[in-house]
Order: sequence, then structure tokens, then C-alpha cells
Amino acid sequence: MLCRYHNLDGAEALCGKAGVEKIMARIHSIQYDPLNVLARNADLVLQARVKDYRESMLYELLYREHKLVDGFDKEMCIYEAGDFNRFQFVRNEYPKHAAPTLRYRNQLGVLDILDDVRDFVEKHGKTSTKDISIGEVRESRWGHRKLSSAALDYLYHTGVLTVADKRGTQKYFDLTERVLDSTDLSCGPDLTLEEFLEWYLERRIQSVGLLWNKTGGAWQGRFLSENELRSTILRTLVEKGRIQEIQAEGIDEPFYASGDFSEYLNTRPTDGYARFLAPLDNMMWDRQMLEKLFDFTYRWEVYTPAAKRKFGYYVLPVLYNGRFVARFEAEPVRKAKQFVIQNWWWEPEVKPNDNLREIIAKEMERFAEFLQVENSPENMIKSGMRK
Repeated sequence: MLCRYHNLDGAEALCGKAGVEKIMARIHSIQYDPLNVLARNADLVLQARVKDYRESMLYELLYREHKLVDGFDKEMCIYEAGDFNRFQFVRNEYPKHAAPTLRYRNQLGVLDILDDVRDFVEKHGKTSTKDISIGEVRESRWGHRKLSSAALDYLYHTGVLTVADKRGTQKYFDLTERVLDSTDLSCGPDLTLEEFLEWYLERRIQSVGLLWNKTGGAWQGRFLSENELRSTILRTLVEKGRIQEIQAEGIDEPFYASGDFSEYLNTRPTDGYARFLAPLDNMMWDRQMLEKLFDFTYRWEVYTPAAKRKFGYYVLPVLYNGRFVARFEAEPVRKAKQFVIQNWWWEPEVKPNDNLREIIAKEMERFAEFLQVENSPENMIKSGMRK
């Protein structure tokens, strides 16, 4: 059901930029991460769901058409621009959390130059941290060296500025009212906090498709990480019929799904597909729930010292017909200039047959096409699919 909901089986004809817009309208938010081993997380998420996806499509939707926007949600995420105004409740929380960090970094002077930095952006337009130097410049192991850079970040998190363009990982900020459509900025201005929280929690469930009420990665972020508050909102949404409680056989903890998920409850499983998922894919947000539902244990080992890693630095799970059957680590594409699998691990209970080998081989070709590089002929051998 979850694989069908996310179109990981490819049953829906979601294709190109229109396909990106359609899947974003369903899951609402994808996590942004700057690491680019094969591709960035957001692009890996979309390629698994949308046929013929290319990175340029996300760039256009973010920085040319501004139908999507960079913003803080679960973590730093990409979400629909129509949600921007509602997220003012989240942005209003930023100053109280930022103050202790600025104090610790001896950067409270940021608060004194906010108007100057805003005026600079208003006058000069798109501005990156390298374009402006106002306030103190000092050596720092943490945070920005320049106060003006920290001020740009502060104004961004409070909604005064928005990321208007991005070149690599370099952000270019501009005044929000000059970037986003006026209809997006005026959407839901009379929303109460209670109404926002109900909308926000239901939306988070939709981002995953199905969630339980246990502390985990899927509930990260402002408000929703608070257990008591989250439980209260869940009860309210169930009472109002906006979400439903679902019991899975063999699991005591109930799950919650929005009305959008109901059409998938009786869907017959689709087969004949394989997908390579991003480490921070929406399906992977709650790894404890993932383990319970799919009997698949996954840990993102990017920040684990090499000697303590069980698998590798940047490892992608392999989904096959609704089951996680393997995982692999690839060579960085920019270094290898092709899609090269460095290590491949089958799950212990998986015994590859000809059908599985053929479908995963096709996915290797599709994935290499997304990366716009050649598929290494050694991949079949390294994955154990050809001996």
C-alpha cells in the first residue's frame, strides 16, 4: 500500500515536471540534504517516483517558476509554495530557538544588523553570503564567520528572505515578496494555531503515507516532536474524521492515515518493479516503523566513523515488489564518471532468482539514465547477479 501510495511501483503515469508537481501535491515535502554522492537526496526521492525525471526539473520548479520553495519543515525541506504562508507559525518559533545559539557563538550582534542586511538585499537583489560583508568577521569552527552571513540566515528562517536561486550549494536570497506569488503569500492568513496544527499533523502523515504515534524521525521539527501535543491533535483529527486509525496484524501500535490513503487500502499489490531509494526518502523517515513493517533495518552511516560502519558511507536501499531485498554503495558519480557499484549486500533471507535479477538489472539501466552516465558493466558481477 505504501509503495503504491508513493508510486514506487510506477503504476501511475507520473512523468516529467508535471509528474513532480503531482507527487509533491500528494506527499507535500521532501527532505533537502546537500550531500551529492550520486545525486542530492531530493533528486533521488523524485527519480524513484517520476518517470524520466531530471534534476533540472526540480531546479525550474524551485528557482524559475517558484512553485516549490526551500523551507524548514521536518528538517530543511522542499515543499509547495502554496504552503509557505501557513509555515509562518513555524518561522515565528525560530527567534526563541536561535537566540541561545547566537549567544553561544558570541554572535548576538546579528540582531543589531538585521535591518542593514535587509536593506542591502532590497537594494542589490539576489544576494549570497559572499556578496555582503556587514559586521564582524572572525575565525569560527561553528556557524558563519561573518555576522552578515548569519543575519542572512536569520532573515531567511523568519521569512523576510527566501532562497531565490541556488548555484551548487550556494544560496542567493531575495525579499520573499519579490520571489513568491502574492497568492501564495496570502493563502490562509486567518488560520488559528489550532487549525494550523491540525493541518500540519495531517500533512506530515501524508508525507509518509502512514504513521504511528511513536517518537521518531518522521515527527521531527517544531510542534510535532512534542509527544503530548501530537497525541492530542491525533485524537482530534480522528474524532473529526480527517484521519483514520488502522490496525496492522501482528503489531500492537495503531497507525494513522489520512483520507487520501484510503483508496490504496484495498489495492492489489503491483509486481515487476525495483527502485533504488534515497537514504532520507520519505519512506525511510521513521526507521523503527520501517523495520516493523518491512523487516528491514537501516542506519544512515554518513556520520559514523569508517571503522564502525556496518555497510558504507552512502548506502541506498533496494526495493523490489514491495520488499527491501538489498542495499548498495556506489562510487561518487563525479569521480567515476559512470554508475559504478562499489559494494552490494543482499538481505540474508533473499535468494535471487532470474526474475529478480532481470528487474534489478533494468533498474540499474534506468538509474544510470537518470544520472546521465553509463552503467558500469561490472555492476552485474558486483551485485552477484551474474557470475
